[in-house]
This record gives sequence, C-alpha cells and structure tokens, in this order.
Amino acid sequence: MSYFRTSRIRLVDFNVENLFVFLDRLDPHSTRTLTELPEKEWQKLSSSTIPNKPLAQVKEIARAVLDLDPDILMLCEVGGRESLANFSRIFLNDAYVPHLIEGNSDRGIDLGYLVKRNLPFTFDLISHRHRSIDFLYPHELQSIESGYGHLRSAQKTSHKFSRDVLELRVYEDADQPPVLVSLLVHLKSQLDRSRIDPQGRDRRRAELEKLVQIYNELTTEFGPGTPIVLSGDFNGSAALPKPDPEFTALYDRTPLLDCLEIAGVPQDERFTHMQIYNNRTGTNRQLDYIFVPPELKARVDHENTWVYRFKDEHGMTQIIPRNLNEKRLLPSDHYPVVLTLKPIDIR
Repeated sequence: MSYFRTSRIRLVDFNVENLFVFLDRLDPHSTRTLTELPEKEWQKLSSSTIPNKPLAQVKEIARAVLDLDPDILMLCEVGGRESLANFSRIFLNDAYVPHLIEGNSDRGIDLGYLVKRNLPFTFDLISHRHRSIDFLYPHELQSIESGYGHLRSAQKTSHKFSRDVLELRVYEDADQPPVLVSLLVHLKSQLDRSRIDPQGRDRRRAELEKLVQIYNELTTEFGPGTPIVLSGDFNGSAALPKPDPEFTALYDRTPLLDCLEIAGVPQDERFTHMQIYNNRTGTNRQLDYIFVPPELKARVDHENTWVYRFKDEHGMTQIIPRNLNEKRLLPSDHYPVVLTLKPIDIR
C-alpha cells in the first residue's frame, strides 16, 4: 500500500532570506545552549566573511517550520549544506534530513530540501546547475556576430541558471518510478546592476522556459503516473489571471496550476513578499509558488493550503509590516507557501 497516496502529505516552499548558520568556531566541548546566546556571541561562532543570520530570526524561522510540521520543506536562500544541517540539528531537533547541492549563486544562497526523518521514502537529488538556458544578452550576441567572440579563450554560447533547478525524486520502491518529483527553483532576480536587462525579465524568461523543458522531459520519462511539482521563488507574478509576460510558457506548455488557485485562496491573501519604500506606496506580491500537476489537483486540501503568516512566541499572528522598520523585524522577507495533500480514499 502506497504511503504517499494514502497519507496526508504537507509540502512547504519557503525563501528563508540568507539562512547562514556557520558554527566552525564552536568549541566541541562547550556546554552552552546555542539558542540562548547573545547575538554578539552567536556571530563569533562563525569565521566566515558572511555573517550568520541573526539568532532571533533563525529561531523564528524554526518556530514557523515546527508550527507547520512539513513532510518536505523546499528552501531558497540557504547558506550551503553546512548551514542547512546546523539549522536542522540545532533548531529543529534534528527531525529533518538535509539535501543540498551547491548551485551557481554568486552570493552563496542555495536551494535545499529538509525531509522528515520518519518518512518511508528514499531520495535522489539532482542538480541542473550546469544546464544551458539557451540565452545570451544582446550585446553578447552582437559581439559574436561581429567576430569579436573568437577573442575569448572559451566563447560563451549560453548562460546557465542564476542559481539552479534542484530536483528531488521521492521513491517508495527502488524498482518503481518515483511517487513524486519536486523541481525547486530560484529564478533570476529583478536586480539589473549592469542595466542591460530591465528587471531581469529576459534572463528570467529564459530560465523559466528551461525549467518548463526540464518538467516536460521528466513527464516524458516517467509518464502521467508520476506527479511533478514546481516550486520556489519565481521573482515575478506568475499567477493567473495576468501573469508577467516571461511566464507565458508555464501555461502554454504545461498543465500546472498554482496550488493557491486550486484551493481558492482569495487574491489579497496570496502575497508572499512585500516591497516597502520610504517615500512611496509599497506593493504586496506573490513571488513564491507551488505549481501542481493534474494528478494531484483532487488531493489539494483547500482548508490547509495557504500562505503562512509568522507568529510570535505566544502563537499570535504578527501584523503585516507597514514600514521598513516593521518589515526588518520579520524572520524573512518572504512568507511560506503551504500545500497539504489529502490521502486518497481507498475504500
């Protein structure tokens, strides 16, 4: 009997905003309770030039995870496998197994999974960080077309993903296809420091189209019996009824739907990120998604699929920030997306 099909399964997508938890200076014989250290002492545990995420925020991230109790947690902006392992071991009672492969981020923020230890599954983790996205910027194409491209020792024919597409295959039987495949992504941001791609749209479109290609390759490989979900930080509005233009391929070339759309979550409750300014009105946007295939649509638990709002130590929901100071108090600048799958009734 399939555990995946007959059990309640909760998936959570969460951009944890620079979750660096380095403890290389920790005395192995120390008896100090790490979670109660003063912030200054917490930062001294790391020798990295990148500071640890503030301890109070790490504890709040953990509080949210423990409150949600996910079976599979899909994470963006993790500071490597060491940080992920330390976070699970110290703040989540070592209840989760970390899965992470370093991606292409120039900031050291990777994609990763935490999977509950007691699940009767085995896993394969596959990185697509080396995949070409079939994209060059216009000035790069012009350079090649004009003949200057040959001056490079290794002529670039395409960029790769800004971070990665991290694929997790979930098996109940090693001799059978996976019962679930997760494709986790953190698409190109809207920053354009070089001023060659306004809001990063062209690069993000190319990454999205390659993600869709990977999805369709897996659909062909495993067939319709294997559900494949897409999740992560899409860095744009990918939801119906008016997705940003760079996400057209998601609806033209796949049957996937946003789990919040399936669950009927009101539009004004779907935002996962707040852009707040000092001198003009801010905006609330949904940047984070879990896209669900038709095979799972009937299993989406409408009552338990939503965007989670952070709670304080007393279990009270924290206010939605109204200014930058209030926003800085949150443990992350993104809210988690929660997908709960109902068991299949086998009677």
